[in-house]
Amino acid sequence: MIEAIIAAIGMCADGVAEGMYAIRHKFSARAAGFGYAIGAALTWFYGAVTPITFTVESITVATRTARTRPQIMHIVVLSAIPSIILGFFGLYSAFVEILNEAVIGGIIAGVGIILTEVGAGYVKEKVHTAGLSTLGGVVAYLLTENLVWVIVASVVLGTLAERYMPERFRKENEGNGEEDGQEEENGENGGDRFGLIKLNPKEWISRPVIIGAFSVFALRTGAVVSYDTVNSNLAGIEPHLDGVTLMAGLGSLASALMGGGPIETTPAPMADTPDPVFSTALFMALMAGITLLGLVKRAGDYVPLQAIAGFLIVLGIFVILPDELPLVAENPLPGAAALAVTALSNPFYGILAGEAVVLIMMLGVGG
Repeated sequence: MIEAIIAAIGMCADGVAEGMYAIRHKFSARAAGFGYAIGAALTWFYGAVTPITFTVESITVATRTARTRPQIMHIVVLSAIPSIILGFFGLYSAFVEILNEAVIGGIIAGVGIILTEVGAGYVKEKVHTAGLSTLGGVVAYLLTENLVWVIVASVVLGTLAERYMPERFRKENEGNGEEDGQEEENGENGGDRFGLIKLNPKEWISRPVIIGAFSVFALRTGAVVSYDTVNSNLAGIEPHLDGVTLMAGLGSLASALMGGGPIETTPAPMADTPDPVFSTALFMALMAGITLLGLVKRAGDYVPLQAIAGFLIVLGIFVILPDELPLVAENPLPGAAALAVTALSNPFYGILAGEAVVLIMMLGVGG
């Protein structure tokens, strides 16, 4: 029991740090508390061991195609609907069997490249802050291979560099403050403020919203089958793919309707404890309290955006790519197509490109 509690508390460090990334992209961290509460309840109901939480992958993808906050919020809301339908009716497992595994690996690997690109951009903006963050993240990963320690080391060292680095060692190349869908680093609608968003039906059919929504959905589709399989294997239980998909969809929808960002599945140390279901539910219950009390925003007031660079780069280069490239190599043509197109555009185009190559190959073989 103690080990399960320690794992849940330790994972909160990751949740808070990635929550700060959500705040800097104009999402309300407090709103995500509703999604965490739903996640905790559904974890008990299904006996699942895969949590939902803030993830830099989903936040980056959600803000990549849109420029305004209303569009971004519509992207998150719209992306949740197919996940809820597939999960509720038990159709997700059948749906992912239709998709080529190499294509799924390709889109996740492509997102890894996107994260690395974003992290490298932060290094270019503030070398002293993001550079030390990256150094700390790489060293922490090489020593521990634990992403909780990676994000703690990255954020702490990056923040210390920003606050205490002598001026003669500082090198900044500030842009216009825009990064992907972000209009300004600290939007007035992020952090502590939350409330029911205004849904504009016209936005639902706009090109940025449709592409963004299907990109987030494509990423979630690959993440659920990958991470729930890994976590369930660690816990020694059967995966609950439909239940976890429903949990991610409902959690993200509840968060987005109140102004929060997507909360998605992730690998987690709680699965490798003697009480994995309890530990997973405890983590989300703790994060529900932390976010609703506004503690993520308070921490974010002291942390510069570029301090997350180390975590982004380590996650992209050292974790996602090595995990997914072997899957891509099993069927290299569609896998590589999905990877390249995702990295250059978004996961929606990536999955279309990859499956198109699969179809062409099938037709070629048939001919």
